[in-house]
Amino acid sequence: MIAPIQPARQRGASAPAARSADDKPLPDPNQAVEDQAALLSQQTAFNYQMQERAELQREFNELRALQMEQLKHDDEIVKKWIELI
Repeated sequence: MIAPIQPARQRGASAPAARSADDKPLPDPNQAVEDQAALLSQQTAFNYQMQERAELQREFNELRALQMEQLKHDDEIVKKWIELI
């Protein structure tokens, strides 16, 4: 009697995961590299957003300070006009 033919490996199928001495699957080094790359990309995007936000806040603070200076100047002019009356 002939043994049944084993199915050919499918494309993209990987070998069974390697196992450590305590029968837990070992981490895939390629997956670790992909995870690190994804994490680095996420960190870079976050840092860029935080830098952009900080710059916008600095700009807002400068505009607010400029507005306060203008209001003080306008207030002084109004006081001088009142003195003239």
